[in-house]
Amino acid sequence: MALTIAVALILGLSPYLDRTLKPAATDGLNPRAGVYLPNMGDNWNEQSVNFQRMRTALGNGTLVILGSSELSSHDLRFEPYRFFPTELGVPTLAYGHAKFQSYGIFRVLQSLSDSFTPGTKLVIMLSPAWFAAEGELPSSAFAEHISGPVLTELWKRPAARKNLIYWVRHHEMWGILGLLAQAELTNFRDKIQMWVSGKPIASGAAYDPTPAAIAATRNATFPVPAKLPQADWQKLLSEARATGMLLSNANPYAVRNQYYKSHLSLVDDPTHQEFARGNPLAAHEFADLSQLMEFLAQKKVRAYFVLQPLNTKLVLDSERFIPTARSIMSMCRRYEMSCLNLYRLKAVPGIFHDDMHLAELGWALVDEGIDHHFSQ
Repeated sequence: MALTIAVALILGLSPYLDRTLKPAATDGLNPRAGVYLPNMGDNWNEQSVNFQRMRTALGNGTLVILGSSELSSHDLRFEPYRFFPTELGVPTLAYGHAKFQSYGIFRVLQSLSDSFTPGTKLVIMLSPAWFAAEGELPSSAFAEHISGPVLTELWKRPAARKNLIYWVRHHEMWGILGLLAQAELTNFRDKIQMWVSGKPIASGAAYDPTPAAIAATRNATFPVPAKLPQADWQKLLSEARATGMLLSNANPYAVRNQYYKSHLSLVDDPTHQEFARGNPLAAHEFADLSQLMEFLAQKKVRAYFVLQPLNTKLVLDSERFIPTARSIMSMCRRYEMSCLNLYRLKAVPGIFHDDMHLAELGWALVDEGIDHHFSQ
């Protein structure tokens, strides 16, 4: 009886609270300074605000970057949500962290598809590590990203709802349902808290922009120009190479010296095989990526995909991914997506922070591709 009363309260009060409560940003992030969101947030107020941020960014031509763990390196000058606002005055929003992969990206974008316009500027970072044997979107990531307002929007669409039910039934069903139920209860608690207090729930910023990024707000303009300004890439790439040489010149693996000192130097042999447990071309991730591109093509969004490299000095079987890389480029042509293939990059100082994450020169090459694409 207690459970029945609790469910009735949630089902009855939650829609009323949705209509009456006014979510408000409390993290102080200015969209002109560059915004990084690892996910939609950990409370109802934050999720509502960040969902609206994503909706606005996709609609007004803000540069939107989706990816996984490579977006978590806040200390790099050429990380897109630092470089573009700070040095080109282009408002930028990045979303995602480790384990956010093709299926999750597809569903988040599907929930926001009403925001797409001819001016949408969308970049999707692809990691070869997603195609490892265990690389499919984990159940925990499903519950993290496909919940709150994302799940609410998807549930309104019969085809999306049917697919979500199918996915959950075939991936740790009770665990996922438990996580989603916990999230719903937490959101209901947050709404009650806001209703009683009359204040939005405060949350800290996931990313604190640097003083330089904040100063760049005076250069960023809204509405965002249809075309990005062209940077002096000869000069910028030269600076990135110099920085890379300075920070990655004291180890045999072309990684950051600090990373070598704190990690690689502590083991006898830091090399490994990335695809030892399966053929990357046969991974579920490949089908998920195809579904993502097909969806964007149907919505007439010509996204810019960036296939990242692996550090061949540390990953011994990197050549096993070459057929998959070629197939991804073929997929790009089939769905008329613009794609930058960086998988062929060699391991030289400045390209890699570690075995797969980009450093100064690697990110500069990505930014150059983004700039050239969206300045056309």
